[in-house]
Amino acid sequence: MDIAIIIGLVIVAVAICATPFLRKRRIWFVGDVESELAIVTRQREEALRALKDLEEERLARKLSEADFTKLRPEYLARAKELTVKLDAVQAKLADARRRLEADLAK
Repeated sequence: MDIAIIIGLVIVAVAICATPFLRKRRIWFVGDVESELAIVTRQREEALRALKDLEEERLARKLSEADFTKLRPEYLARAKELTVKLDAVQAKLADARRRLEADLAK
């Protein structure tokens, strides 16, 4: 009886230890696309934050209405530019993933 329990525990332990080796491997895409994605994402977040800060400064009356009217279109244009760039980078990344998955399926 004791030997059967020990054998059972050994089988369970081996099964638990072996499961990571039996899983399907994930392929992590590391390259310029991801680093470019991180850079553009950070820049876009900074541009949106600057736009929000500009609005808060106007509401707190730290910034005149004339200055706000002058600066807001510049900040908004930068945020729009980075949003378009981010969309392009994400499309590039999605295309690279599709090609990689197609290559792996072959």
